[in-house]
Amino acid sequence: MLRILQLNLYHCEAAQDLLCDTISKLCIDVAILCVQYKNLSPPNTWLADADSQAAIRVQAGIPMQERLAQVHPYFAWARIGGIFFFSVYARPRLSEIEFSALLANITEEARGRRPLVIAGDFNAWLTE
Repeated sequence: MLRILQLNLYHCEAAQDLLCDTISKLCIDVAILCVQYKNLSPPNTWLADADSQAAIRVQAGIPMQERLAQVHPYFAWARIGGIFFFSVYARPRLSEIEFSALLANITEEARGRRPLVIAGDFNAWLTE
């Protein structure tokens, strides 16, 4: 059974440092992250979108069977332990057309992939 955490780090170095400590203490296998401070390097696997806003952090030793072949803006995905995980960050200033395109891209990538977890920050407080 995978232990999963989802979090928005708000570009904060202290929050990302605390995340690393928390992941270790709670034995988190997969972290679905938004607005990270910076991409991290091995020994753990760190997958990020083209803008380094959405990321998936996989604990060293956890099997990753598949990952996004082409890096897209606003989301990243990987198949970890047989489950497809998507991390999404929709910037607050996306136009309605850009937001619709993002949802279409996620839908296309997720089609036929099950079981599936889509998590992240969609900035749902925006009325658009």
